[in-house]
This record gives sequence, C-alpha cells and structure tokens, in this order.
Amino acid sequence: MAKSPPSRPFPPVDMRMQMALRQTGFDAIKDPPKAAPPTPDLARTLRRREWLLDVMERQRALSPYASGLFTAENLSGDDFLHSFYATGRPVLIKGALADWPALTRWTPDYLADAVGDATVEYQGGRTAAGDYELMKDRHRQRGPFRAFIDLVRDGGNDAYLTAYNSAANGPALAPLQSDLGTLDAYLTPAPGMLWIGGEGAFTPLHFDLTNNLLAQLTGTKRIVLIPPSQTRHLAHRRHVFSDVHDVTDPARLAAHPAARDILRYDLLLTPGDLLFIPIGWWQQVRSESFCTMLTYTNFLWPNAGHESYPAD
Repeated sequence: MAKSPPSRPFPPVDMRMQMALRQTGFDAIKDPPKAAPPTPDLARTLRRREWLLDVMERQRALSPYASGLFTAENLSGDDFLHSFYATGRPVLIKGALADWPALTRWTPDYLADAVGDATVEYQGGRTAAGDYELMKDRHRQRGPFRAFIDLVRDGGNDAYLTAYNSAANGPALAPLQSDLGTLDAYLTPAPGMLWIGGEGAFTPLHFDLTNNLLAQLTGTKRIVLIPPSQTRHLAHRRHVFSDVHDVTDPARLAAHPAARDILRYDLLLTPGDLLFIPIGWWQQVRSESFCTMLTYTNFLWPNAGHESYPAD
C-alpha cells in the first residue's frame, strides 16, 4: 500500500539551472585521463554490482506494472509522486497542456513577431563539432531572436536554443510567458527552460543529474529512454555522456556492439504531452519538425542529486 503523502510538502528546491550543471566546467576537459586498470578486488566488485542490476531488471520485466513506459491522462499529483516520482519511473502524460495558448500560437512567424529583435543566446556552430554537448560554452552565440528563428526554420542541428541558455534569455523571452499555463499538481511556480530548434536538432545520449519534466508545445520529438541498469553497455566515460552518442545509428552501434541489444523505450513526444524522465535515465532526443519545448526541474518534492555526483 502506498504511503500517505506528508502533511505538508517538502520545502521547494529551485532547480531551474541545475540541468545546466551537467556541462559545468567541461571547457577545460579535452580527453578523459587514462585510468589505471582495476585491481582484482575492484573488478570483482564491479561485476557483482552489474550482476545485481541485471537480476533486478529481469525481475522487473516479469510484470508490466513494474517495467515498461506508462502512459497516463489526468494524473494527480499524489499518483505522480507515489507511482512515478518517488519510484524513479518515467511516465508520458498525454494532453496535459491542452489549454495552453502556445500550442496553437507558437509558429516561427508568431515567435519572431512576439520577441522581435531582442538579443538572445543560443548554441551555434554545432554541426562541425562532435563534442558540442560536452563543450557547450564554446558554442554560445548571441544575436537577434528574429535572425535565430530564420536559422532554424529550415531545419538542421547547427543552431539550437536550449535549456543551457535559459539564464541569459529570461528578459528577452518574457513576452512569451502569457502563452503558457501552470502545472501546479507537480511543480512550484517558476518558469520552464525553453528549447527552440528545427527539424534534425539532436541531443545525444546522456543522463541528467536532476529529475526532469519535458513539456512539448509545438512539433514532435523522437526520444529514446534507457534505464540506468543498462549503463555498463553504453561506453560511459565522460561526465553524463555516452560515447555511443546515438543508439539508432548503425555506424555507432558497429563501433559499440554492446549497445545493440540494450533495453530501451522509443516514443514520440507530440504537442500537449508531458514526459517525466527520472534522474539517471539515459535519453537522446531528435526533433522531427520545428519544435518548441520546456524543461522543468522545480518539482514540489526534493530534486537534488547533482551535489554528490562524483566529478571526473
């Protein structure tokens, strides 16, 4: 039986910029240091940990209620907490944003007219750099918002306004706030972190150091989710990133054959959807059209894992 919720909520934690912490300090890192071979005792400890994760995953697979990706509608805050947030299970919540004006208004032309030539920060020059996620600071660019929209209208991965740019863009994007609703059942009052990109914008395989709630406003995104139990198959060497990069790319899988048969969940995020991604779950995201999306980390419940994450 599920435990009753506490008589009053835990103190809210302002996590708006915690998503950006997965890139903090990585401009100075070029290649990971070569680690010494593990001692026999350490190797045995790692094998035992991997054995335990495998056994637990096989046991969860016995029941569709303990594994798989759930889809829900009209999910209450209590049900979200006890069935998904506290248990670390992802859930796709359909139609949660149906009454938000942004779903019908946010075309490229509308956005360009609403924000105009206000200066915004975005990620640029991504196409020519294989490490554009790891070296985010190197790709910060600034320019008129209208010009940025022109860059992404026709698609591609070269320019992308991401959550990492949120701190710089609050004042410029303020005119868009009136088109957004609230998610009081899950979140404290705070703006989300906006993503704007064209068809083909891609975030490679990684996990985050906070729980995240994705709110899809316009366009569609194809997402791959992989549970933490699969980490040993994903060539995890640097911070929160996988050297596999893209588990749908045959060339990448040929270079990393251990990732071919991993447990994974593929889904399409459509306008009005919410997707809860628990901390530690691997994810990669590709836009299938011009897209706008918000990421929230300001949950009603504690959401702090980054403080104790072992640094490289």
